[in-house]
Amino acid sequence: MFGWLASHAAMICRRADTSPVQRRWLRMSPLQLARHLPQLGSVLYLPEQAIANTLVHPPHGLLVEHLELSPLLQTCWLAAASVISSDGPHEWLECIDRYGRLRARMHLLPDTDYLAWDALLAIGAPIAAPVSLQRPRGFRAESARVLCFRTRQLAGLALLSGIAPVAISTLGLGIAGEIARAEAVELRPPVAVG
Repeated sequence: MFGWLASHAAMICRRADTSPVQRRWLRMSPLQLARHLPQLGSVLYLPEQAIANTLVHPPHGLLVEHLELSPLLQTCWLAAASVISSDGPHEWLECIDRYGRLRARMHLLPDTDYLAWDALLAIGAPIAAPVSLQRPRGFRAESARVLCFRTRQLAGLALLSGIAPVAISTLGLGIAGEIARAEAVELRPPVAVG
C-alpha cells in the first residue's frame, strides 16, 4: 500500500506546503493524547526545534520521561492533516499549543496501527479552526525518530515515554528517512528515548 511512497517520499512534506492540505481540527488534552498514543505502534515523531522553552501551563497528572517528548505536554489541539499528491496519500498529526504554535508532528507509517490512528482521531472533540490556526506556521523539527509510545503510572501520575519499536519494516524505515530528509533533520536510530 505504501510502496509508491518509497521512491518519492522526500518531496511529500515540501509538497504539503503547496498542495491543498486537508486539516481536521480536534480539541484534545495532553492526558487524552498520552492515553491513546501507545496504541498506535510505530510512528515517526518530530518535536519542534525550540523544545527547551519553559512549560508555562503544565498539565495536571502527566509527566514525560524525556525532554524530547515535552511538546506533547503543551497540546491543546490536534490537526489531522492529509494530502494526496502525485506520490499518493500521506497523513500526519500536528500537535498545537494554546497559542496556536505547532509543537510536534507524528507521521503515519506502514507499521502504524491504522485502527488505533482512527480511534485516536475519534476521541477528540471536532472544532472549527480559528483563522489564526488554519495553517500552523513556523515549525522547524529538532529531530526525527521512529518510536512507540508507552504510558505507566508513577506515584499517581501518568508517565509518557518513547521506546524503540520491537520491529519496523524496511519500507517504514525508508519512508521515515525520506520524511526526515524532507524536514532537513537526521533520522535518529530507533532507540529508547525514555
